[in-house]
Amino acid sequence: MTKPRFRFLLVALWISLVGALVVWFTFINAPSGGSPPWVVSVIVSWLPFLVLVGVWLWYSRTSRRSSSGTSWVDLYEQQVAESRRTNALLERIAAALEKPSPG
Repeated sequence: MTKPRFRFLLVALWISLVGALVVWFTFINAPSGGSPPWVVSVIVSWLPFLVLVGVWLWYSRTSRRSSSGTSWVDLYEQQVAESRRTNALLERIAAALEKPSPG
C-alpha cells in the first residue's frame, strides 16, 4: 500500500471514529435539559482547530521534504564560504587603500 493511500485511510478512519463518538455521546447520553453533553461541545469546538493545526503541520512537513535538498548545514556552509570570500576581497581593498599613492 502506498504511503499517501495509507495516510488517506488513516485520516478517514480517524474521522469516522470521531463521528461515531459524537453520535454515541449525543444519542446515548442525551441530557434532559436540552443542552449537549460537555464532551460533544468540546469536540465540536476544538475539532476544527485541531484539524487545522494537523493539516498545517502535515503540509509544512511535506513541503520541507520536497525542497531542493539543501539542508540547514549546507546553507550555513555556503554562507560561511561567501563570508570568507567577501572578507578576502575587503582586505584586498583595504590594503590597496593603505598603499601610498605615487606623486
